[in-house]
Amino acid sequence: MSLKTKMNNRLKSILCLVVALVCLVCSFAPVSVYADVVGDLEDQRNELDEEIKENEEKLDQVEGEINKNESKLDKIKSEISDIDDELSELEDKIDELNGDISSLNTDIETLTADIVAIDALIADIEAQIQDSEELMADTKEQLLNRLRENYMAGGGSKLEILFAATDVTSFLERQELIAQMSNNDTALINEMAAKVGELNSLQAQLGEQKTELESKKEDLKNDIQQLADRQTDLEDTKSTQEDKKSEAMDKHEELKGVIAELDKDSEEYKAEIARQKKERDQIDKQIDEYIKQHGSSQGDTPDEDYNNDGKMLWPVPGSTRMTAGYPAYSNGDRHMGIDIVRTDVTTKGSPFRAAQGGKVIIAKNDGAWNYGFGNYCVIDHGDGKQTLYAHAQTLYVSVGDVVQKGEHIGAIGSTGNSTGPHLHFEVRIKKANGDVSRVQPLDYVSKP
Repeated sequence: MSLKTKMNNRLKSILCLVVALVCLVCSFAPVSVYADVVGDLEDQRNELDEEIKENEEKLDQVEGEINKNESKLDKIKSEISDIDDELSELEDKIDELNGDISSLNTDIETLTADIVAIDALIADIEAQIQDSEELMADTKEQLLNRLRENYMAGGGSKLEILFAATDVTSFLERQELIAQMSNNDTALINEMAAKVGELNSLQAQLGEQKTELESKKEDLKNDIQQLADRQTDLEDTKSTQEDKKSEAMDKHEELKGVIAELDKDSEEYKAEIARQKKERDQIDKQIDEYIKQHGSSQGDTPDEDYNNDGKMLWPVPGSTRMTAGYPAYSNGDRHMGIDIVRTDVTTKGSPFRAAQGGKVIIAKNDGAWNYGFGNYCVIDHGDGKQTLYAHAQTLYVSVGDVVQKGEHIGAIGSTGNSTGPHLHFEVRIKKANGDVSRVQPLDYVSKP
């Protein structure tokens, strides 16, 4: 049988009890009968409160898991952000290296072009040297041939050529011709030798420039290789970081799925708690109906035995402070009273007292859940006001007892729905028209 079906059956049972209560009221049944009816209602409400507590505990666990997973999610988001920053930095470095490599490649292309140009110049010079050397060799060969021909023709020395002159004019002309031939041949050979020397010197200079350029080119190639190695390292690091990011993203999506499931469970628990609280409120109304039928109303005169002086007393003696107020906790959940603890002595076991004289109409001292109140009691003060004291370690009073203002009626504890020792104190008012309401306790009591 589902929880919802059980709750519906329980609600039907409660409504039957309500009908029975109305019938009893109409037949003027004794108070003890009403007390039995209220007791049954209390049992029904206790069961609901127990179920609400269990669901609230489960909800707390689910919300705790949600918080833990959201913390993990935030951590992973931070890790992903750090990885993205590192990837961005790596990409900037890789882009910078690519720029450096591109610049070096441009420099190498320039040097290569220069080397090609120098190679062309060297080739041209080598061709010129070869041509000059060939020309010089031809000239030398021609001179040797001429001398050989003169010798073969019976030609003599310069003296013989001169002595062969018939007159002075002829002698001078022959001397001039011989001098010119000698000078021309010598100048031509010297000019060719000088040109070859210049070409050899230029060739040597170009060779040195070529060697220097080739050395620079080799250095640039080494620089490019170093940058390429560094780029490879950065690419490997980038790949590793991308793998880490991929793993983090997978974990991120997994946690989002877990949180989504937990949110679903959380909403289901919240819906169930809301439904159970609604049913509990319906039972509360039936209990208020009991007070409405049998409690005093505004305008009634209190019994003389109550010694009701019209002024309520702060229910906890000594130095105290409030830990929760009316009508809600700090988280917004309903809280229809005030919570009080001792600050001068240990709270647990300290006595609490009746805020005003009156008669005890409800007293639960069994250590059970009791609407979440644990051990609690309600005092009717005879003038339409009722006060409730909850979470007691133990009660000193029972139903039907008449107590006086300031009388110790129990010890502070942490029974029922309580996270620590304190006194939960409420004030309820039954108006002349019979309506019962919970009111702000600080309108009736003031902290000393």
